[in-house]
Amino acid sequence: CAQKTMRYPCYPCILTLAVVSGLSPAPLQGLRAAIVGGGASGLLLAHRLLNAGCTVKIFEGRADPRGSDALEGRAYALGLGLRGRTAIRSCDEELWQQVKGAGFGSDRFTIHLPFGAIDLRKPDPAREPSVLIYQTALCGALLDELERRHASKDRLRISFERKVEDVDPLTGAVDGETFDLVAGCDGVNSATRGAIARRCPGFDVERVELPGSLKVVRLSSMPEPLAPDAVHLVPGKGGLAAFLEPTKDGACALLSWRPGEADPGTITDADEARLLLAESFSMIGAAFNTTAVGEQFVRQNSSRAATIRCNAYTYGRVALLGDAAHSTGGASGQGCNSALQDAAFLADALLETGGDVAGALERYGNERVPEGHALLDLSVGPGA
Repeated sequence: CAQKTMRYPCYPCILTLAVVSGLSPAPLQGLRAAIVGGGASGLLLAHRLLNAGCTVKIFEGRADPRGSDALEGRAYALGLGLRGRTAIRSCDEELWQQVKGAGFGSDRFTIHLPFGAIDLRKPDPAREPSVLIYQTALCGALLDELERRHASKDRLRISFERKVEDVDPLTGAVDGETFDLVAGCDGVNSATRGAIARRCPGFDVERVELPGSLKVVRLSSMPEPLAPDAVHLVPGKGGLAAFLEPTKDGACALLSWRPGEADPGTITDADEARLLLAESFSMIGAAFNTTAVGEQFVRQNSSRAATIRCNAYTYGRVALLGDAAHSTGGASGQGCNSALQDAAFLADALLETGGDVAGALERYGNERVPEGHALLDLSVGPGA
């Protein structure tokens, strides 16, 4: 590959070779794909498949992220590292620049302890920094480019607020409409994975609910006295902890707590929530001592994390990607990066096999299952 970043040629390389040799620049023309879930991996896969000539329909149960200010779902920020940006660049450099422009570049990570702060990671001038970006901003950038490039070609359909009721993995039917390929990019509570489990006796899913809960607070700036260009972990009182990430327009605070007698997530009064947060985080309490913060905290439901380990990622015409196949529960911060890699690899496999869905899914499973299991083991430790 000319980019020297992937095992197999990326799409731009394949397209260049096709044009130079006089071959069709649409090697997957005629293939119909359904993508269940319009998150980052589903949208990147859509880019890659549409570039290759496919017809793509995206089913997304939530609203368009570009017009939503909801604090659930895609509310928190994440970090796109080497694996994530390499996957996005497998489409082209322009797409990565659009995504990068919606985020904040940082490679600093500081943990604050009672005896002082420790810098666990510092910037390296020789290395491109990670990009910290809200999920809404990431999906919004991918959607903007998807529509700009492909909306006029009549090969792209996007259905928001459209929850899939049933998938038949063997026929490729999604709520009665048949496709050559179905990509399950629908997260930890994947309906696509559930459809495989109902129809395939040998399919095994291990789901582990992780202790603790979290809520998100969006701040207009990084709290004083924290460095504005670093990610910070700040322990609080009563088992609370704040994980703060700088973003393009401020900072994202992930507030988490372990199970206990007093559950902060049950607070329904904004002033009570404001006072609790201000008192729990003495060093940065002023940032939480506002009515807006209290209102954000009480108006969202607490989130619970879970790990997912599947013994297979494919069945029939279906492939599982991202958290639908291998969730680490956020323990490693690599969930989105792995999901984007899944999308890039699946697109590459389809191109390498000339659109042979069965062959591509076999390659995808052989490569991604060991990768997903290793990621989970590295994140939370190996199981039995």
